[in-house]
Amino acid sequence: MDIAVEWFVRRDGNTLSAEEQAAFEAWLAADPVHRAAYAEVERIWGELDEVPATRARQRRSDGLAVARAAPADTRRRPPPPAHPWRRFAAGGLAAGLCLFFLAVGTDLPTRLQADARTGVGKTLQVTLPDGSTAVLNTASAIAMDYTADARHLRLLKGEAAFTVAKDEARPFAVETDDGLSTALGTVFLLRRHEDATTVTVIESKVAVAPEEGPDTAAAVLSASQRVTYAAGLGLGPIETIDPREATAWQRGKLIFVELALGDVIDELNRYHVGQILIVDEALRDMKVNGVFDTGDTVGTLDALEASLGLGSTRLTDLLILLHR
Repeated sequence: MDIAVEWFVRRDGNTLSAEEQAAFEAWLAADPVHRAAYAEVERIWGELDEVPATRARQRRSDGLAVARAAPADTRRRPPPPAHPWRRFAAGGLAAGLCLFFLAVGTDLPTRLQADARTGVGKTLQVTLPDGSTAVLNTASAIAMDYTADARHLRLLKGEAAFTVAKDEARPFAVETDDGLSTALGTVFLLRRHEDATTVTVIESKVAVAPEEGPDTAAAVLSASQRVTYAAGLGLGPIETIDPREATAWQRGKLIFVELALGDVIDELNRYHVGQILIVDEALRDMKVNGVFDTGDTVGTLDALEASLGLGSTRLTDLLILLHR
């Protein structure tokens, strides 16, 4: 994978000479694994999208950052070229990525609607007009609409924890595209996914009403219960949860108990400025247990590599490819 990334950057950043092209083709032909690795790098690069603004860490002098927990495979490694192509090609490629990330990561519509929002890896506690509080998790945003007879909020993106001040005359409700959650007590969490919403009750009760669909039955959740619902699909099964695990992000922690690596990486990407991708889909089912810091996603990835015997290829921390 390391060699495939180097060849990709080299070919992207400069036109190869006839001799260099022949060396590249010879490397591809030397082993089917080489060709498969190069195709995978091309595929992943094409899928990269919607990554926020840049952060660079552990950059080598040539612009590439590579980390391994497993021993490197140096078979048939071609000799390094005499000219400094990698420094300029990789540096130009990284600069192009930064501009791309800044362009697609602005999320202007959400910014215009939001009364409060957070960036990637940040949290924010907001005191609402009625004395209630909302704690916004990473990359989250809310809008508020308070009237004389209602307290209405909208979770525009991400996740928030609400601690509700008592006011029997004005219901406290939080809306997403998937439905409405109305507090019947004090503390609950709401998280928006791409196509669904999850509500988790920490204290007292919350009434959940999905948007119209074949199953629009409402439900009342009690403390330590969670449900996911989607517009047009209704409610999923009600689950029992551990409140400390559900609220760990408010203490800067992530708790994984027998969670698939694919789900762990999806969760880490919420807190990571950049993109972590699993190259080998077979790795996604590996089980992970541990407690990690939300503020150090790269350190968490390093720990996962060491414990699972994996490696990674990194073009700075913006793009990290996880593999065997």
